[in-house]
Amino acid sequence: MPTRKISTPKETYINNDLPVLYVDDVVTRRRDDGMNYLSFTTNIPGLFVEQVRLMIDDKQLHKIIDNLCRSTDYYPNRT
Repeated sequence: MPTRKISTPKETYINNDLPVLYVDDVVTRRRDDGMNYLSFTTNIPGLFVEQVRLMIDDKQLHKIIDNLCRSTDYYPNRT
């Protein structure tokens, strides 16, 4: 049975200058081309503040969701 070689980066650069953001909500939209829009927001009295906006493809988003489910031990079921 053939085995697939998994490539890993030789180095990981961590940017310590990035701020840590607290978010209350995430808004998602999926496009027909397999890309997903995510917008993270924070609620403050009388205002929603968008903290960050990203585009990510289906495959990478699935990896993030799998990681979140494993780390929180929460596996939701489709309704």
